[in-house]
Amino acid sequence: MSIVKVTEKGQLTLPIALRRKLKITKDDYLSLEAEGDVVTLRKVGERKLLGSKDPIWDLVGKGSSGTKDVSTNHDRYLAQGERRRWLKR
Repeated sequence: MSIVKVTEKGQLTLPIALRRKLKITKDDYLSLEAEGDVVTLRKVGERKLLGSKDPIWDLVGKGSSGTKDVSTNHDRYLAQGERRRWLKR
C-alpha cells in the first residue's frame, strides 16, 4: 500500500512502482469509481480503431427510426424515452 498526498488542484502522483506494475505511462487513461470512502482506479485498456472490414459497418445507417440526427441528439432522445417510460408507470 502506498500513501500519496493530494495537491490543491486535486492532483496526485502515482508511485513509480505502481506505474511500472500496471504499465501506466504518459497519456494513459484511468477510470475512477467511488463507493463510500473507497476510490478505485483502473487502467483503461487500449482501444483499437475499427477496420474497414469490420462487420459493424454493415449495420451503419440500417436503423428504422427515421430520425436523421441521432448522433448529435442521442442523449436528448434517451432522456425523452426515459420520461415516457416513467410516465407510463
